[in-house]
Amino acid sequence: MNTTSAPRLEIRSLSKSYGYGNAAFEVLRDISFDVHVGEFVCVAGPSGAGKTTLLRCLTSLMPATSGEIRLDDEKQTGPSPKISIVFQEYTRSLMPWLTAEKNVALALFNRKLPRAKERELSREALASVGLAGAESKYPWQMSGGMQQRVAIARALVTEPEVLVMDEPFASIDAQTKLELEDLTLALQRARNMTVMLVTHDIDEAVYLADRIVVLSKNPASVQEIVPVELGKVRDQFTTRESHKFGELRSHVLGLIRQCQERSKAAAA
Repeated sequence: MNTTSAPRLEIRSLSKSYGYGNAAFEVLRDISFDVHVGEFVCVAGPSGAGKTTLLRCLTSLMPATSGEIRLDDEKQTGPSPKISIVFQEYTRSLMPWLTAEKNVALALFNRKLPRAKERELSREALASVGLAGAESKYPWQMSGGMQQRVAIARALVTEPEVLVMDEPFASIDAQTKLELEDLTLALQRARNMTVMLVTHDIDEAVYLADRIVVLSKNPASVQEIVPVELGKVRDQFTTRESHKFGELRSHVLGLIRQCQERSKAAAA
């Protein structure tokens, strides 16, 4: 991670409301933070805080009400080929009538590449997520973990500068989830990608992140940005059992609980 150069992503005074006039419902309010080249940033917060809405605005899948997003110092006005996204619901994001290879190749459609090159890149992407030999399988022939690996391969095949992940492991069993966390870290380190991942799992955020952006609720704003100083090399056993991991987990959990208590008090 390089924090001395210009940020890769700049989020400035980002706000989002649904509806109009007196009926408007404010989801995000004045959110500002930077994400640097090669940095892994997790976004955490209470359920319903607007984490997914924030990612949709960042990827231009949804327009912000106000504020701006800059990628490599250029204001974003629409989806960028430099950004790829992995969704939570892999069962909905994969086309069941297409093989793994062809699902990955969908991301290359607008590039108008020769079929042979599409096939080469798709197979390389599948191999990078441990699915060499599974190119001809259909989603219904694969486990949930394998399907999400296909979704990750599709996001990687375009060689993005920024990978955005919306609770990508929430629907996967615990053992596979740990494996995919380590796979994501390995891919991020090997490619020096900038990653933003939304999660409701505090342990996951602490294990993966260089920094955690903790959101408040109603409307969401940046409550605190927590640096995670656990080193680059992480292990599911030793890292999670460390005293520092426990401290960070407790701190982030405390921030979220405080936010929930304030919301309950305000509602009462």
